[in-house]
Amino acid sequence: MTKLLAHFAGATLLAGSAVNAADCGEPPLDLPLVPTGDTASAEDIRQARTSVLAYSATVDEFISCMEQRTALVSPYMTKEQIERRQDDLNDLHNDRRDLQIKLNEAIRAYRRAQNS
Repeated sequence: MTKLLAHFAGATLLAGSAVNAADCGEPPLDLPLVPTGDTASAEDIRQARTSVLAYSATVDEFISCMEQRTALVSPYMTKEQIERRQDDLNDLHNDRRDLQIKLNEAIRAYRRAQNS
C-alpha cells in the first residue's frame, strides 16, 4: 500500500509539473527583426535595440522560471528528460545570443555607413 501511495504521489507531482511548467508560459520564440545596418535609419536601429533588449529580458525571465521548475521536479524526471529540457533552454539562450550579435553587427554597419 505504501508503495502504491508513493507511485501515486510521484505521478501526481509529475502531472503537476506540466502545469507548473506552463506557469512559465510559452518560450519566447518570436525573434525581433534586426535591420541591415548599412541601409537602416537611426530610428530603425533604436527600435531594433529596444526590441532585442525586451526579448532578451523575456528570455532571461523564462529561463530562470524553467530552471526553478526543473529544480523542483528533477528528482522525478529521467536523465533524458532533464537533458532534453536543458538542451531546449540552451538552444533558446544561443538563439538570443545570435540575435544580440546580429544587432551589434547591424549597429557597426550603421556607424560605418554614417562615417562614409
